[in-house]
Amino acid sequence: MPAIPPEAAVDLVRDVLAREGACWVREASPSMAPLIRPGDELCLAPAVPGRVGAGAVVGFRRGGLLVVHRVLARTPAFAVTKGDALGDPDAPVGWADVVGRVVALRTPEGRHVGLVGFPWPLLDRALALLATMAARFEPGGLAWKALRAPFHLVARGAR
Repeated sequence: MPAIPPEAAVDLVRDVLAREGACWVREASPSMAPLIRPGDELCLAPAVPGRVGAGAVVGFRRGGLLVVHRVLARTPAFAVTKGDALGDPDAPVGWADVVGRVVALRTPEGRHVGLVGFPWPLLDRALALLATMAARFEPGGLAWKALRAPFHLVARGAR
């Protein structure tokens, strides 16, 4: 059976979300480490733009691929996102390109972590603030590493 091309995979995820209300996808990059790692399975649910605030982790279409990053800021027209492990924010993402919101993750070891109930809304907002601050510093530098420490603490508690 041939593999589904990445461009078609985003449309397939959208179709499954519309039909089923949720869709599991597998993370392929380390851009959201340490909380979300390659090999983790992520449960996407529909994202209502007015209800997706700073800190939410969303999946969006970028160049035909599904990218999963954290929302740093939002406007009625777009969201500013960034991978937790990356230095710079992404180019703004129009809400039409947002495919869904990550509501849970499952590790390769089988641990299931819900990402919407308490304390996640508070943790997400705090991580978004720290990610915004970290983007002002050189990745790998002392200040950047210090601002990344809470990401590791949250991941350690969740995973």
